[in-house]
Amino acid sequence: MKFHDDKSDIYPLKGFLTCPTHGTSITAYGARGRLGELHHYYLCTKSKDCGQRHRIEDVHESIEDILSVISVNASVVNLYRKTLEKLFEKDDYQRRDEIARTKSEIEKIKSRLATLQDQFLDSVISPSDYHTMKQKVEKDLTGLELKLKGLKEDKSPFKEYVNQTVPMLENIVEYYRKSDGKTKKKILGCIFSKKLVFEKGRVATNVFNPTIQVLLNTSKVFRKSGTKKRGRK
Repeated sequence: MKFHDDKSDIYPLKGFLTCPTHGTSITAYGARGRLGELHHYYLCTKSKDCGQRHRIEDVHESIEDILSVISVNASVVNLYRKTLEKLFEKDDYQRRDEIARTKSEIEKIKSRLATLQDQFLDSVISPSDYHTMKQKVEKDLTGLELKLKGLKEDKSPFKEYVNQTVPMLENIVEYYRKSDGKTKKKILGCIFSKKLVFEKGRVATNVFNPTIQVLLNTSKVFRKSGTKKRGRK
């Protein structure tokens, strides 16, 4: 083995696994059997008696099982996409109301600026007072216009989640299998928030990041709702 070569294609989970006994990161290596065949393992190097040595095929299969669960849950959420979009539109009323209020404030500021100009032209206020007040009003106007622009551009993150993230997660297993090692590491880094523990033939610790946890929780709610509806029939 060339130890300084990038082996992420062979060991994409290196750096993601923790020894359940010692709590240290699990490494990976390849060893030749009696007949010269090469076998690959994830193992703990903390102690020779640790016993944490697993065939990469077993660990990789367990990870794909977890990705399959995520994929199934994404499919459930996708079935209820229209329902979710309606809920998001309803919850987006605060942003729309804020846009309306900001537009109203902008019109008031513009009216105030016009009044200020009339007072200056009619010699009601001095030039120095006019310029001082004009700068303040224009500053307020610029701030409100920037706020309005931000509100208009701030699209619902939930809608983007349903329309973009969920369909991608629905096909996550296939995408993961086709990816190279570096991409697989990025995918795993986006799914899990902590390192994983492999014991008793499977990945035992599933600590998902908030995006995945939202998906699982949402799917659970919809499945319960579906079960209740079927139970009433």
